Amino acid sequence: MGQREAAIKLQISQPLLCKLLKKRVEIENSATLNKNPNIKRIRSGKEEQVESALLLWFINVRKNDARINGPILRQKAEELAKKMGIENFIASEGWFYRWKKRENIVYKRTYGEQKDADFSAAENWLKTEWPKIISEYTPDNVYNADETGLFYRALPEHSYLLKNENAKGCKISIERITVLCCASMSGKKQKLLAIGKSKNPRCFKSVKCLPVDYYANINAWMTSVIFNEWLIKWDK
Repeated sequence: MGQREAAIKLQISQPLLCKLLKKRVEIENSATLNKNPNIKRIRSGKEEQVESALLLWFINVRKNDARINGPILRQKAEELAKKMGIENFIASEGWFYRWKKRENIVYKRTYGEQKDADFSAAENWLKTEWPKIISEYTPDNVYNADETGLFYRALPEHSYLLKNENAKGCKISIERITVLCCASMSGKKQKLLAIGKSKNPRCFKSVKCLPVDYYANINAWMTSVIFNEWLIKWDK
């Protein structure tokens, strides 16, 4: 069909259709290269060479499903600029935000979905029960302790990837230690409690003083025995 008829069917003006047809190859290439379709004008950053090199590095690394975060990308951009002989280049937050937007790069979790917490029950408990419990104590004498698993060999759960890229996960290393964190309402922190599998790890050789309290059991888990020993030691 003619341009006039096609423009009416597409509900756009004929001059705009003519402009699109002239830039058809450029538009198709942009779509293939994952450019943001919502950007009306193609703009380049302050250092186009660095941005192109960073994008190429990013695409190559993501082919191996590597997990990439903001600090890694910004550091890499500054390294690339240095190699290119570009002085005084700083990968600021603003620059990084604009670069991500131009290249259509998003931050996603690479596998699974987190279960929603029961916020309503927690909020109700905080309003009704919590004030009764702490009414007899000062903030210096009210402590909260909670344990967390530290998977020190696991890759990050989130990574930057191209928007149309499939967010494939990978097998997670389950080697871990358990860490107990404890602090008062006024902000006073207790020494961390760490629990590992080995009673005398090799890395502790010749170490006379640790910055944490260390315990061990076969699973590197918190037990009532370990918690009681830690609590009694603190009380003394």
